[in-house]
This record gives sequence, structure tokens and C-alpha cells, in this order.
Amino acid sequence: MPESRLRLGKGATFFVKSRLKRLPQEDETWEADFPALPLAITQSATHYLGMVLTQPDGFFLAELEVERKPTVNDLATLLAHAMQWPIVEGSHRPRRIHLRGHPQWQELFPHLKEIGIEVAVKSQLPKVAEAYREYLQDVSKVRPARKVKLSAEAQSVEKLFPAIAQWVRDGHIEIGDQEGFGFVVRALDYGGMVFEDNKPRTLAEALVALEKGLKKWFKEQKIEIESPDCRQE
Repeated sequence: MPESRLRLGKGATFFVKSRLKRLPQEDETWEADFPALPLAITQSATHYLGMVLTQPDGFFLAELEVERKPTVNDLATLLAHAMQWPIVEGSHRPRRIHLRGHPQWQELFPHLKEIGIEVAVKSQLPKVAEAYREYLQDVSKVRPARKVKLSAEAQSVEKLFPAIAQWVRDGHIEIGDQEGFGFVVRALDYGGMVFEDNKPRTLAEALVALEKGLKKWFKEQKIEIESPDCRQE
């Protein structure tokens, strides 16, 4: 099991405060998060890709993939790499870091303050979201293109579940037995899990629950569900 309590220092997370504090500080704002990655057929657990990007330019500074739910130590490691060994630019500290409000991150906040970095909790991280969409597009390019026209039966599925059809254009869903929790259905986007239900016992029940949950989410976000577009080239 990964260490859930914060462990700082060389050999633990590379987050050595005395070393990081000596780095030059730039008047920059960074975004950092661990979006959930699409689940491969061979995987039994969701993987996450840690990303650090600058605002407003969206320069990619660091990444870190973890094969289970990320901990505060993963975030500390990701930020330490971004400061000491960024993909672009030289080693430096930012003035501000924007994070999502995950409770496990909070243990790191006072340590960031000690090295002169202000933390702001945000519900949206636009640069991380943009990088995540580009990642999904790159993944989709290596998949075989569908050359056949959808059957009437397949088109009717999209009409029955329009919210699911709209969701999978940008996010992804998981249905089945996973991680010892039995039969579950999930909807994930760049920020992680948006919907989960472990009550369904059949595929039909799972789809109905997912459609209902996603319709509620779209309504809360004030996003209109589009009519399914089933035209194929």
C-alpha cells in the first residue's frame, strides 16, 4: 500500500524544503492535478497522470503516472520534479499553485507556504483540462478507424442513452467488476471520478443508473445534452 501520510525529504518524495527554497522564484502561476486515465483491458485499477502546467501559456513542466489513487506524497514528488527538473525552462519556484480541493492534498499546503508558494484551491484547472484532452486525442489516433456504418440497433442505443453518448466523446466510462468492489459503473473525466454506483447487478441496470447520474451532472453544470450524431464517414 502507498504511504498516505506525507513523507518529505530526499529518498521519499524529493521534496526537500531547504533545497527548494534556494531555487529562484518567478512570478508564475502553476496548475497541478492527477487526471484519471482510461482503463485498459488488462488493468484492474485506474491509473492517474500527474501534470504540472503554467498559466496562461500552458507550458508542460512535469508529469508522473501512478497506478492507483494518488497520495499527497505523489503530489509532493510531482511538484518537486516540476521545480527542480522541469521539462521546459530552468529550475525555479512559482509564486502560486492552483490545485483541486482534494482533502489528501491539504497536508502539503503549509510546507508549500514555508517555501514561499501560495496555494489556491480551484474547481476548474483549464490548462490541465486542455492537456488532458490533447492526451486523449493522441491516444485515439492510434486506435483503428471505424469504417462501417452503425447499424440501426447501435444507433438506437445512443438515442436511449444520449447523456452517456455525449460523455464518452470527451470522458470515459468503466463498467464491470473492479478493484474488489464487485460490479460497478463509473464516469471519469480529466479531474477524476464524476459518478460511481455499485448497486447495479446487470449491464442494463448499470446503463440506466449511469444515464440518470450523467443527466443530473450535465444539468448541474448547465450543459445541454446534444442529439446523438450517428453519421459515419
